[in-house]
This record gives sequence, C-alpha cells and structure tokens, in this order.
Amino acid sequence: MKRSHSRPTPKLMPDGKNQPSNATADEEPIYLWALIVGLGVGLLYTLTLSPTTAYWDTSEYIATGHILGIPHPPGNPLFVLLARTWDLLLTPTGLSVATRINLFSALMGSVAHGLWFLAVHHVLSFFSDDRRFRLVGAVAAVLVSATAFTVWNQSNVNEKVYTVSLMTIALLTWLAFHWRENLGKGRDDNLLVLITFILALSVGNHLMAFLAAPALVLFVLWVSPQVLLNWRLYLVGAFAVFLGLSIHLFLPLRAALGPVINEADPTCSNLQSALTSIVTMGQAGCTELSAALSRQQYLKPPLIPRLAPLWSQFQNYLQYFDWQWARGVAGSDTVLPPLRLLFTFLFACLGLYGAVQHLRRDPATGLYLLTLFVTLSVGLVYYLNFSYGFSLPSPRPDDIHEVRERDYFFIVSFSVWGLWAGIGIAALWQQAAAHLKGWWPRGGPVLALTVLALALIPLVSNWPWASRRTDYSARDWAYNLLMS
Repeated sequence: MKRSHSRPTPKLMPDGKNQPSNATADEEPIYLWALIVGLGVGLLYTLTLSPTTAYWDTSEYIATGHILGIPHPPGNPLFVLLARTWDLLLTPTGLSVATRINLFSALMGSVAHGLWFLAVHHVLSFFSDDRRFRLVGAVAAVLVSATAFTVWNQSNVNEKVYTVSLMTIALLTWLAFHWRENLGKGRDDNLLVLITFILALSVGNHLMAFLAAPALVLFVLWVSPQVLLNWRLYLVGAFAVFLGLSIHLFLPLRAALGPVINEADPTCSNLQSALTSIVTMGQAGCTELSAALSRQQYLKPPLIPRLAPLWSQFQNYLQYFDWQWARGVAGSDTVLPPLRLLFTFLFACLGLYGAVQHLRRDPATGLYLLTLFVTLSVGLVYYLNFSYGFSLPSPRPDDIHEVRERDYFFIVSFSVWGLWAGIGIAALWQQAAAHLKGWWPRGGPVLALTVLALALIPLVSNWPWASRRTDYSARDWAYNLLMS
C-alpha cells in the first residue's frame, strides 16, 4: 500500500504546555497490562455469571449457539459460529451448555475492556508522560465502563448478541488509534483495510457495530485525509467488504441441512441468488434469505411519525443512563429516584469533565469518541423510534408501551461514557496532585486513592442488581410449567 504521512500531533504535557510529539508512537504496546485488566474483568463477570438460562432471547441464543442453529432474523451467523467454537473449546470442562455460552458473553465483555484499556492508555499519553498515571487512569476508566449496570448485566449472561458488538467496536477503536500511532512507518493503509473487513464482518453479528463507521471516517479525515486519495485502498477495501459480508452464506448453507432451530428458513436455490441477497442486504436475490436479512417480519416503524414524543424517548434514555452508576440505590424505583440521581449527576459531571479534557488534550481521539457516543445514544434513540418506555408514565392509559426495558440497545454508549468518567477521574487526580504538590509533597498516594475510589462506586452499588449468580428463575419457571 502507499505510505501515508501526518504532521506531528500537539501533546499537552503535565506542565500545561503544548509540545509537538508523535504521541505513543515511540512506546512499546502494553499488551501484558491489557491482558491482566481483561482477565480481571472476566473474573468479575464469571463470579456474577448466570448459572443457567434467563428470560427473553437467552435460551434461543444458547440453543442455536450449541447446535449451529439459526436464530430469529437476521440470523446472527457470526455470533453462532463464534459461540459454537467457544462451546466446543469448553466441552472438556464438563460445564453445562448454558454456562459455556454465558461464559462466551463474559469473554466478549472482558476482551472489549482489555481493548478499551489500550485505547484509553493511548488517550492518556496526551495528559502525561508518567507511566503510572496512564496505567492507573486506564484501569479506572475500564473499571467504570465494565461495571456500568447494563454493560455488566449483559456480560454475565448471553441474553443478546450485543457484547459481541461491544467487543467489535472496542477492537475497531484500538485499531484506529494504532493506525494513527504507526502513520509514516509504512503499510499504514493495511490497518484501514482490516478495519473495513471487520466492519463488514460485524454485520453478521448485528448492525450495531457498523454504527462505529461515522466515527471512524471522521477520525481518518482528521488524522490523515490524504490517505483517502489512494485508489488502491478502495479496490482492496471493496474486496474486504465482500469477504466480510460473505459470513452470511452460513445461513442458506445451514438452513438447507434442516437444523432443529431454523427460524425464517433462509434457504436459497443457488449461490448467485444468495450472494445477491447478501450484497444488497436483502433488497434483491433469494426471497427467503432477503426477508431474513432485511428483518421483514418486524415491520420496523418509519422515523416519522414518532411512536412516542421525542422528549419521552430521550427521557427513556436518561432513565437507563440513571441506572448505570448506582443501580442499587433505591433499586426498586426504576424512574429517576432523587437519591440515585445524586450519583447519576456525579458520573454525568465526571464524564463531561473527562470528555472536555479529552477533546482539549487530543482533539482527534476526542472527536472520535464524541461521534461514537452521539451516534450510539442520540442517533440510536431517534432511529429506533420506541413507544413509551416500559416503566415510564404516559398521558393516556391506552398509550402503547414497549413490552420490556430496552437498555441493552445503548450498551456501547454507557460503556463509552464510563470511559470518559474514568478519564475525568484521572484528570482530577492529575490536577489535584499538581495543586497540592507544593505543600504536601508526600500526599500523592493518599490523594490518588481518594480520587480513584470514585471508580469503585459502580462496582459496589451495582453488584446486587447486576449479578445473576443465583438466578434460576427462568429455568424453574419453565420446569414448573412442564410439571404442572
């Protein structure tokens, strides 16, 4: 590939002065630390893991992952293949099928946060050259993100496929930041091709990960726009997209074998019609496969008219945001209780402070995370066009509400805000240490522990509500029905 070039990136040093630097380009990657952090998060999710199935889609995904079946449209072929591979690897352990597939979700959540650690460590290099500060700050950011209620509650049971999307977005983020670190070292564009392939492949799990595309495009335009003038990139990128989307061929191939769970039966009479369906994402080609890929059975509502007032839909998002940082405070009250709002306000301020400091110190990655967050919060609220929230009041008794709480759709936005809150905590530590250095030279460690204790609040307050360790209710309910 053609080599791309970039100008040095301004770096804000601890004394507050901007100095030209190539950021972390000259540093060795800290993969061992990322591995340790990922294992720590994985241990947390394992300790709170659901021992069996749960309600809603859990049993469907556990079963289809185990038998290579086809779940409800769009069929999630990437999830099925990954889950079955993990299932086979854990078979010698003697664990139940449900536990093995639930551990797959824990794996995705832990890998995601190992990758988030690398990304935040990169960001904090623009805050300080102090290695300890970057390591501890990145750990704090990962801790807040990993223990946000919805992130945690979705990572200890395989209820959905969104932990795979979370891991994919974290991977894309780290690859983008790594591409930036290596600009000018040769073969920079190869990472962009890999990012393109992963984006296309991620559609085989769920469209959520593809929502990282706007942030990635803006990041490339900000860092090195000239790279987009390389025509070879588009040629190879088109092949990478086709290769990634080809994961969907699993659906007609497996459907033709008649698995026990074969929802929508996406069979095709020939390869050409199947490929047409895949390339057009269900707009042409094989009728059955196209119907599955385009999710025709769900009849997604148009963006206008709104199924509930826009202000109510954003109130629903704020309700879920309020759950993330201290769910155990007034836990039985699902709609903005005053006591829990104090913690919500604290983490909203920490995240906002972290975002502002991030944008000021490193506009490139700051703009990336801002775009990612807005896309997966504000943009998603508008696109999904939900009815009134399940537990939110509405003006009339006959207003249609969602059939359940839908916080899982916003898992990535909560994770990103948790990263910003952690960055905010690290920035507070840095600022406070600088102010106190003159009259309390040895107070640094004490101050660090005090400030970083903020990162433990979600862990402590969310544990009783996020843990699924003793939850057998779905299994017992099913047993009682069958034995009635």
